[in-house]
Amino acid sequence: MGDTAMIIIWFVIMFPCLALVAALLTNEAKPKKNIILGVTLPRTAQSDARVAEIVRRFKRNVWISCGVSALIMAAPALAGSGEFIMWSIVLLILAIFVPYFFYVRANRRLAALKRAEGWSVPYTGEVVVDLKAAAEPMPALKRRAFLPPILLAAVPLVAALLSDDEGTRLGGLICFGVTAIIGLMCMLLYPLILRQRGDVAGPDSDKNAALTRVRRYNYGKMLLGTSYLTALFSLGLWLLQDSALWTMALTVVYTVLLIGFCLATEFAVRRVQERLTADEPGYVDEDDLWVWGMFYNNPNDRHLFINDRTGSGMGVNIGRPAGKAFMAVTAALLVGVIVVCIALALGFSAPIEADIEDGTLYFRHGMEKYEIALEDITELDLIYELPSARRIAGTGLPYLLEGRFSVEGYENVRISLNPEQPPYIVVETEEMTRIFALETPEETEAFYEALSAAA
Repeated sequence: MGDTAMIIIWFVIMFPCLALVAALLTNEAKPKKNIILGVTLPRTAQSDARVAEIVRRFKRNVWISCGVSALIMAAPALAGSGEFIMWSIVLLILAIFVPYFFYVRANRRLAALKRAEGWSVPYTGEVVVDLKAAAEPMPALKRRAFLPPILLAAVPLVAALLSDDEGTRLGGLICFGVTAIIGLMCMLLYPLILRQRGDVAGPDSDKNAALTRVRRYNYGKMLLGTSYLTALFSLGLWLLQDSALWTMALTVVYTVLLIGFCLATEFAVRRVQERLTADEPGYVDEDDLWVWGMFYNNPNDRHLFINDRTGSGMGVNIGRPAGKAFMAVTAALLVGVIVVCIALALGFSAPIEADIEDGTLYFRHGMEKYEIALEDITELDLIYELPSARRIAGTGLPYLLEGRFSVEGYENVRISLNPEQPPYIVVETEEMTRIFALETPEETEAFYEALSAAA
């Protein structure tokens, strides 16, 4: 697959991410449970011209920021940078945070307007529980409903682990192990929604019970659907693992279907919340417990996981120590992804270096580094065509193959080379195989001669 095709496929996946963020955030500007942009407002205030102006500016800024971010994200590819994917991931993560800046600013402006106008509502600053609605029976999925997709996802994992090839076993453990864990996590996450307090939008217990049922039903449907889609995706990867093109196509289809399905269930809940609370005469105001309208902060609430104010999702209570730890770990992981992407991008552009010193072969390229004692080399060869290979862990770009691969005829293989620029040096020991090339064919051939003479 050429660079152009890869760039097109990547942007087909990446650009919709910004549009989804914009669509979800601007949807928060519609009144649901009498909440607009994280601020609870009386019905009379929701039609106020100043509120409408804040909402209008917020929507405009979100869409403009996403459009500008999309253009900035395209810069690495337009510049012909071979490392554009890594830089684009970094830019995408940063770009996703930009619309939230406008959300927080609009939330603060609405909150200030609410205070200035004295738009107080009943139950302000209190956690309200509807005991009558909570007593009503709530239909729930049985855990056994999640077993078929879990067992289905386990088939490729077991098949890979039973393989005689070490590379296939390791690759299967990484790839199919992740898909199996996703199905298992869906089953384990489902009970959390059942233990959260029910929705309370006002004094009408029937409406509160209906809101809770809709949210729990759609949340369960989303998790169960995710389990089945992931299981089918895992089977597809297993059957098509020898074709890079079909694997990438399957990944795109899986991503589109999963995002589309999750969004459909999310907006189904939001539409019901909007419709059922459109004429609600009573209000519940928990604004003081929600930082910027997004983060629940209540040390007096024993719940760690709480349902989002709108939609079907859930968050954590940062008022509890475990909630703070959860958010800290999440932030650390996000920073880690950015750091790794930057390191990989810099590594891709770093020169490939190989030296022979004190009876040892030293190889360096980015984070790929190793040394081999010359006396341990059992076979040394220069090949002009790569044998059949399948990536297990690492990079598989048109201009760079690097990492652990399963290669026909070799054991425990690590590769670092440009597949479009032969020849390649094959170094074998009793325990491993290393296949690499330098910056130019001439350098590779010259180094092979030097290595042959030294070994």
